[in-house]
Order: sequence, then C-alpha cells, then structure tokens
Amino acid sequence: MNKEQLQVYFICGTQNCPKGKFLDTLEAAFKSGVTCFQFREKGQGALVGQEKIAMALKVKELCQKYHVLFLINDDIDLALQIGVDGVHIGQDDMPVRQVRKLFPDKIIGLSVGNSKDFYLSDIEKVDYIGVGPVFPTSSKSDAGQVIGLKGLREMRKLDSKIPIVAISYQNENQKY
Repeated sequence: MNKEQLQVYFICGTQNCPKGKFLDTLEAAFKSGVTCFQFREKGQGALVGQEKIAMALKVKELCQKYHVLFLINDDIDLALQIGVDGVHIGQDDMPVRQVRKLFPDKIIGLSVGNSKDFYLSDIEKVDYIGVGPVFPTSSKSDAGQVIGLKGLREMRKLDSKIPIVAISYQNENQKY
C-alpha cells in the first residue's frame, strides 16, 4: 500500500447525511480530492441487508470512477462479498490475524486508541492504524477518550514507520 493513498481519508455512512444525499455527498468529496473512503454504515438509521449491499456496490462503482480506495468498516462479510480494497476494524472486532488470513492482499486498518491498544495488537499484520479520537465529538457515543494532538504525537513515537490516520469525528455544529 502506498501511504499517499491515505492522505485525504473520509469516513461516512448514509446515516451521516441528509436522506437521499449520501451518494451526492460522496461524489462531491471525491471531486474535492478524497483519496480513501471508509464505508461506515452503523448506528441508528443505518442500512441493513440487501439495501446495505446495494449501496455498497454503488459506492464501489463511484470509488472506481474517481480512483479512490474503498474500505469497509467492520463488516467482513460485506467486504468479501463485494470485493473492496480493504477493511478497517476496531479492537473488539475479529482478531487481526484472522482478518489477514481472509484478506492476504488487501489493506487492513486498525483503530488504536492508546499505547495499551497498540502493544496488545498485531500491528505487524496491519497496513495502517487509525488513532484517536483527536478531538471531542458527539457524533459517536463509543469514540473513546480524546487523545488530542499530544496523544497523536505520542502514538507516532511508538512506531515511526506505520502510516497513521488521525481520527476526528464530525462535530455537532458541522453541516453537510
């Protein structure tokens, strides 16, 4: 994986956009320079079943059109079913070792909230880590403790080579 592909990393699901505006929002983001997209379809109002699969296929097509990496958050079955560039998992999801067996040649990202998570994880089996949240948020109830920029710098000191994506969630005052 080329770490440059992670430079402008966008995470979103249909539940984060006004009804019917998800694909328009994505296309505008892709036209604005997004290089990597993580489909995170979770929480209240999220699509499920065939609706989720159909939307993921539309997202895949849009990602291909704009040459944007397409990752799926924490839905290994969906990622396998539709064939994407990779997956992003959290600390409580399927173990990294198992995910790597399922996706030997795909990108795997792992959420790492602190040094304990880092040291307890199979970091050598992932392509990048998502660190944070860096700033406070009300858009994700289980986001974990805010680490701030100081915490982000501390995480970088743990491994100077692995690509890091700083996680910053939508603020309740932001509008799409």
